[in-house]
Amino acid sequence: MICPKCDYQRTKADDMVNPAECPKCHIIYAKFKAAAENITDIPSDPKWNKVTEDIIELPLASAVGFGQSISIDRLVYKNEHALFTILVVIATIFWLVWVIGTFGLALIYLPLFAIGYLFMQSGLIVHLKGNGVKISAVQFPELYKRYILCCKKLGLNECPDAYLINGSGMLNAFASRFLGRNFVVLYSNVVHGMADHPEALNFYIGHELGHIQRKHLQWGPYLMAPSILPLVGTAYSRAREYTCDQFGRACCESTEDALKGLIALSAGENLWTTVNIPAYLKQAEESSGFWMSFHELVSDYPWLVKRAARIRNPDYSAPSRDIFAWILAVFVPRLGVGGGIGGLLVTVAIVGILAAIAVPQFTQYRMRAHNAQVEKAKGNTIYSPHFE
Repeated sequence: MICPKCDYQRTKADDMVNPAECPKCHIIYAKFKAAAENITDIPSDPKWNKVTEDIIELPLASAVGFGQSISIDRLVYKNEHALFTILVVIATIFWLVWVIGTFGLALIYLPLFAIGYLFMQSGLIVHLKGNGVKISAVQFPELYKRYILCCKKLGLNECPDAYLINGSGMLNAFASRFLGRNFVVLYSNVVHGMADHPEALNFYIGHELGHIQRKHLQWGPYLMAPSILPLVGTAYSRAREYTCDQFGRACCESTEDALKGLIALSAGENLWTTVNIPAYLKQAEESSGFWMSFHELVSDYPWLVKRAARIRNPDYSAPSRDIFAWILAVFVPRLGVGGGIGGLLVTVAIVGILAAIAVPQFTQYRMRAHNAQVEKAKGNTIYSPHFE
């Protein structure tokens, strides 16, 4: 479409912002056309005639498959419930032991911990509100409409606030929580990269809404202590990602849309359209070696190729991991995002410190033992004079 006033030719990316308005000269197409033809009876449409942030019901519902919410339980990854239960039990024991073992003194530190956590989270939220763009009925209305549809599809009666921030070249999205309110954040590169295939954008939205629907953010502080445990902490984190991938898939009209959205994380916002999906899925068969097994076991995220394979088939049976990778991963704690490498570095550092302490001590012990043997040998020697 070409603007009748400034001759600007629209792109598909512009449609994600506002299809009713020229992004260059900001005329409203319908009004400009009506004025040019002296038409006074312009049909009312809230997308451009009513400028207010309380517009919730845009002309939605024409999308296929978005009529009703879906069954949430069938989207949950098979191991998430069990891993969650294990962590809750361990966390409960930890908090009880901490409180009882300190005769209640630990309760004094809980408010301090809460205040520190509050300040940490507040920094992110104020950054969003101060530097991001809030997605609304009058700010990126087409994107907002898509977002509302995904919320309804996943049975969220109250839609969290959504923001768009500069991705600086990164394809990403995340969910956050502050003072009882949830937030969804989309990076600009995701929106721009999916402009030619907007249904794939639903995958990112649905994935983050999955974290909110499953209350992953609410349980985070309570499970913080046991989540650093090797294997179980990272396994639960990976299980959550598998679950939320299915939430993202549920928001897409087809499995292919969800796969394209995920594959963009591998190939980037420009080359993802040329990826051969069957060949990409086949890469998951190469994830059973020692190194791939080890680095996945100590990571918060499954390999993207395995996530794609599970989107393609939720009952996908992944290749078994190397047994020696399991053994080594037992000694690597989870340290959150990027915790695989971080935990390994911490483990190596601890081993190095212990070695730095132990080696000199062992050397001194050997010297003392050797000197003792020499002294003992001297005491037992019978000296006899030598006569010529």
